[in-house]
Amino acid sequence: MRYKRTIPPSDLTAAARIRDAALQQFAKQGVGATSIRDVAKAAGVSPGLVQHHYRSKAGLRRAVERFVVERAIATFGRPIGGRSPAESSVRIGSEISAFVRANPHVFAYIGRSLLEADEAGLQLFERLLELARAQFDRLVADGLLRSDVDRDWTALHVILIDVSAHLLEPALSRFLGEALRSEKGLLRMEKATDALFLKGVYRERRGARRPKRRPR
Repeated sequence: MRYKRTIPPSDLTAAARIRDAALQQFAKQGVGATSIRDVAKAAGVSPGLVQHHYRSKAGLRRAVERFVVERAIATFGRPIGGRSPAESSVRIGSEISAFVRANPHVFAYIGRSLLEADEAGLQLFERLLELARAQFDRLVADGLLRSDVDRDWTALHVILIDVSAHLLEPALSRFLGEALRSEKGLLRMEKATDALFLKGVYRERRGARRPKRRPR
């Protein structure tokens, strides 16, 4: 997907306000259920001004997609890993939590787009996977990850764990007895996810032989 800037710098303030309103409305209601009039009302402007800047809802959607991808690249487009597996896991988890704190509407929009699974949502998903996969490729190159690891599924696991958790935030917060997006909730999720990736969940029995896999 190519993202081109089409908004003149002189119009950036009004255009950004409209874009941010669209981001929040799309995240809350979905793109299909959101009209230009809804966005205009949320931004405190006229529908005509929305069309002046973005021409159509499709143009507005493209601007929101571009903004979301730019935010994701700004955080995850650079190497995050540390000098050891433990440090790398902690740093990646911390960056994800910091991204959620700083960009709650962006994260909510990502979740809504993945649920709707239209072409734009699927392209966004692929872009996020590319960013996650690039992080794990770097970890393998630095000798911090097993060379036989399935990097596609490792990237998918990160996306599935983090995005799904926030999609199910009301249910998880009720189950855990604390707000998932609170400092305490995010820290608990970081620690649990670090433990899952670094240690797994099964306990090794001393002297026990690993069961042989049956041939397929």
